[in-house]
Amino acid sequence: MKLNFIINDYVLSWNLLFGPAISEASYNFREKLWRTYRKQYGLLQDEQKLMLKDIKNFIPDDDTIYNFVLESSLFEDVKKKTENHRQYLMKIWDENKKQVQSLLKEIVRIPYDNFNFIVVHPNMDQVHFEMDNEEKNIVWGRKNDKKNELATLVQMLYTITTYQIGSSYKNYKEIAQAVIELAIKNELYTKLQGKSNYLMGDPSLTFLKKQIYPYWLMYLGADQEKMTSYMMRDRIAFDIDHYPIEPHLKKLDLKGFIEFCIRNQKHILRFNQLEII
Repeated sequence: MKLNFIINDYVLSWNLLFGPAISEASYNFREKLWRTYRKQYGLLQDEQKLMLKDIKNFIPDDDTIYNFVLESSLFEDVKKKTENHRQYLMKIWDENKKQVQSLLKEIVRIPYDNFNFIVVHPNMDQVHFEMDNEEKNIVWGRKNDKKNELATLVQMLYTITTYQIGSSYKNYKEIAQAVIELAIKNELYTKLQGKSNYLMGDPSLTFLKKQIYPYWLMYLGADQEKMTSYMMRDRIAFDIDHYPIEPHLKKLDLKGFIEFCIRNQKHILRFNQLEII
């Protein structure tokens, strides 16, 4: 797996035009462009989708609006700050990638594709990708990226895992999302930080994740004795006697485990005896 952190002028320009205004100056700039060139402006609204299909070779049909943006002092300032953010994200990855790749091999057990993080100004607060694209391009720049380096790294890894795996399970989106959260936001984050992060994640998935959790521990290779240690670590309790060990689960990769959960969802969801302690 290789993560590339790049800046693309067209993506950055498009987000200046259509993303959240990052300042009063940026708001006034695009309002002036919109009032002057309404027709051309409106035609660009869906253009980021085209950019992400082939980021290296994208050329706009009409570059009138883009030229105004690219030649502005506002764009020069925004690009400079975006480059600082790109360097920051790249630093997080470079400092942790060896450990992360080892842990992903242990937890996810699938080879990852290479991904491009197309960095935008953090005040644009964007995480966006087109799930069906073969080219793995992710627009990234969040306001809280610098609050916690490890949390930002985990969120990037969660995003690429969702991109890589989640598109295969559109009819079972919640199950796939719950398992990916268990793998990345919970188990991976726990190993990186050295303390349990199993109470993190989307609140709407909490119940589903708790139901999957005993089988998830079997996927991680836990026997009944080890399950007790995990429960104490993660502050999630269940009656071990209701969950006979299924040894084949520890031989699966993450996609195989998602498919196990889909096939056995009625069985998995029949117990309502888990609780946070």
